[in-house]
Amino acid sequence: MELKHLATFDVVARHLSFTRAAQELGYVQSSVTAHIKALERDLGVRLFERLGRRVVLTEAGLALRTHARTLLHCAEQATEAVRAAGGGAQSVSGTLRIAAPESLCAHRLPPVLRDLKDRFPLLRVIFGPASRSSLLQALTEGTLDAGFLLEEEVGGPMVTSRVLGEEELRLVAHPGHPFAGRSRVRTADLAEETLLLIEKGCAQREVMDRELARAEVRPAAMEFVSTEALKRCAAAGLGLALLPAAAVADEIQRGELVPLAWTCHPVLGVHLVLHKDRQPTAALRALTVLAEERWARPGVVAGA
Repeated sequence: MELKHLATFDVVARHLSFTRAAQELGYVQSSVTAHIKALERDLGVRLFERLGRRVVLTEAGLALRTHARTLLHCAEQATEAVRAAGGGAQSVSGTLRIAAPESLCAHRLPPVLRDLKDRFPLLRVIFGPASRSSLLQALTEGTLDAGFLLEEEVGGPMVTSRVLGEEELRLVAHPGHPFAGRSRVRTADLAEETLLLIEKGCAQREVMDRELARAEVRPAAMEFVSTEALKRCAAAGLGLALLPAAAVADEIQRGELVPLAWTCHPVLGVHLVLHKDRQPTAALRALTVLAEERWARPGVVAGA
C-alpha cells in the first residue's frame, strides 16, 4: 500500500468525486483512477462504488477512511522531523488544513497565517470558512488539522480546545440611529427595534437570544448567513447588529457604524480546537504560538 495512493484515496473520500480530487491534487483524472485501482488491488477490496452519477464509499472504504488520515499524518510527521533535522524551519513542508468561522477567517487569521508562511515557506496551507458543526465534524473525522472558533466554551468527545485570545461583541447601528447618542442602551430597549441576526449555531446569536430571553422581549428580526451581508445591512440602517469587534472595527473607524452603549458586555474566547489524539506538528505548534502572540496584544486583530 503506497502512501501516494492512500493520499489520493483520502482526497477522493473527502470529496466523493474523482473530478474534484484530481483538481485539488493537480492530477489528470485518469491518474486518480489509477491510484485508487492500485490501492484496491493491494488491499483486495473495492473502496468506491458508483450509484448512477454518485460516488460512495463501500464498507471497506469506510473502514479505510477511519485510518487513512492517521497513517498520512504519521507519515507527514516523520517527513517533517527528518527534514527539520537536516535543514531547520526552512525545510518544513507538508499540508496544514485549517478552518474557522467567517469573521475569524477575514479579520483574525490572515496576519497569523502570513507569519506562519514566512517561517515555513514550503508549507502548504489549506484555509477556509466553516460553521461550528462542520468544523467539529471535520476534526473528528480527521480531515482537518486544526480549527479556530469564537465561542464561550468548546466541547466534544473527540476534541480539545485552548483559548488563545478574547473577542468583544459590539452592538452596532447606523450613525443616525436614535440610540447612537444614548449613554446607556438596555436589552429591554430593543423591544421595538429590528435586530439583524446571524444564523443559529453561532455564539454571537446564542448570546443575543439569551439576553432577549432574560429581558423577555421579542424584537422584529432579520436573519443572515453572512457576516459581511449583516454588516452592510446594519450600515444601511436596516437594524441593529451584534458582531465581533474585529469584524466592525473598519466600519466604525470610517463612521459607517457606531457602537452602542449596551449594558451587556459579552466577550467570547478565540479557541484553537484540535482532535484530542492528534500530535501537533512543528507547523501546528508554531501556528499556536504565533496566534497567541498576536491575539494577546490588545487591538492587534488585523495585518499590522
